[in-house]
Amino acid sequence: MVINMLRICIIYGGNSVEHEISIISANSILNNLDQKKYKIIGIYITKNGSFREARISKSGLSHKFVATGKKIIFSIGEKNSVIVKDKGQIDRKLNVDVFFPIVHGTGGEDGSIQGLLKLLDKPFVGSDITSSAICIDKVITKRIFQNLSIRTTSFVEITSPSWKTKRKEIVRTIVLKIKLPCFIKAANLGSSVGVYKVKSKKDLISKIGKAFNYSEKVIAEEAVINPNEIEVSILGNEKLKVSKPGLVIPSSEFYDYNAKYIDGKSKLEIPWKKINNDRKLSNEIKNNSILAYEKIGCEGMARIDFLYGKTKNLQSNRLYASEINTIPGFTPISMYPKLLEEIGLNYKKLLNELITLALQRYKREKRLKTKFL
Repeated sequence: MVINMLRICIIYGGNSVEHEISIISANSILNNLDQKKYKIIGIYITKNGSFREARISKSGLSHKFVATGKKIIFSIGEKNSVIVKDKGQIDRKLNVDVFFPIVHGTGGEDGSIQGLLKLLDKPFVGSDITSSAICIDKVITKRIFQNLSIRTTSFVEITSPSWKTKRKEIVRTIVLKIKLPCFIKAANLGSSVGVYKVKSKKDLISKIGKAFNYSEKVIAEEAVINPNEIEVSILGNEKLKVSKPGLVIPSSEFYDYNAKYIDGKSKLEIPWKKINNDRKLSNEIKNNSILAYEKIGCEGMARIDFLYGKTKNLQSNRLYASEINTIPGFTPISMYPKLLEEIGLNYKKLLNELITLALQRYKREKRLKTKFL
């Protein structure tokens, strides 16, 4: 009996500073997709932004993607197609049923890849253009939290032009409004890249300058004192599966890039034990997660991050929504798949559901009219 296998194309890499994390996530997905059910294809985006075909290399029971020198060309027109070119000549066309973008940060999590796949008229895993573009921007996300009456920490938006002309005024506003210590973050990145904890005015100016190396917009955020860093995983389009909250116990002062991916000393508490005795807090986390996910229009998957603790402006423990990640990490140590596994959805089932959700949304959207008479 011949079984028609779905052709799944994993797009990974990218020209952002989260390039290496994307590679780890892609290989983790590759090793957990059911290769009896799916034919897996790889497209690697170099650090220069060039698209390359990736072959699958086998070593014992594990697999990994290895980029080739063959270029990938996306042809948009009457007959959309994905073309493989070798030495300037067309080698063949890639037939893809569902794309699985796992490009973290700029170029992948900001609506760019999603726009390309929309033009190709192909199903893809994860949120669409608009919700991706919203969630990558920490300033816009926090403004939406405020609009939805979801508590978030105080913040100051800093644009590159305003920093050049109004530096003293901005520093004064930060010190008076959100106080020190505070956090300085590149506004359009993930994986805690371009994130700094600032304790002095001198350090504030220096770290804002550093953050501008990664983004044209920087955000200064009020610090939560010795916070509990909480994460929630959501899966679904209309009907949502919501995990219990998980607690991150970072190996350093806060959950920075090194604590997340390098030293291996950070710990996860799944689920967060505190919610066992605090139903009110548990409901607040769940309700805020669902509200933000639905109102921003997320689909497929997202991880919602919170902080719980005190601030200099409010000396009692409160929950603060931090950000939404529409393409969360899928590394072997990532919180997103681990939280869903805790509620009975293992890695393989999770990937199956994400692909099904992509196909369901595509089918739903194809019903929309494209002509007006």
